[in-house]
Amino acid sequence: MRPFRASDDAALHLLYGDADNLRYWGTDPSPSAQRTQKMMSWHLGYRPRNYVLWAVEEIKSRRLIGMINYHRRDLREKRVDMGWLILPEMQGKGYMTEAGQALLRHLIDDLGVHKIEALIRKENKPSAALARRLGFRLEGGPIRDRWLVGGQWHSVMLYGLIAGEERVSR
Repeated sequence: MRPFRASDDAALHLLYGDADNLRYWGTDPSPSAQRTQKMMSWHLGYRPRNYVLWAVEEIKSRRLIGMINYHRRDLREKRVDMGWLILPEMQGKGYMTEAGQALLRHLIDDLGVHKIEALIRKENKPSAALARRLGFRLEGGPIRDRWLVGGQWHSVMLYGLIAGEERVSR
């Protein structure tokens, strides 16, 4: 994991411009490379108190292959949402498990977060499996009409992880 760089905009568009890869995501795909480039300011101007987005880079090739983030951080409740996205050809190779473990350690050990939540569409079996590998438990759902994507409302399942109960390898 590393911070995003301005030069990542083309690689980021591979993630955000692929409608099939974003079929379970909470937003519409980016319609153009120019639109993705405008989004880059959000990735570069993160606010650790509230949210952070990191690039997931394959060490061997130095290629950006995904992103992982925390957002909707509630300081009083010590709670945060977590999300991830990876290029389709890189799925199932353990990259997001490794990035997820690192982010969870940072959230719990460095930021003192007590509860991490992930909202995942029921149809997104690979993401639900990743959440379980990271130590999340299914807590509820479907939460109806949570995300408006492509003019349609989608329901999500709530996965949660409590600090101290996590089953992440350290």
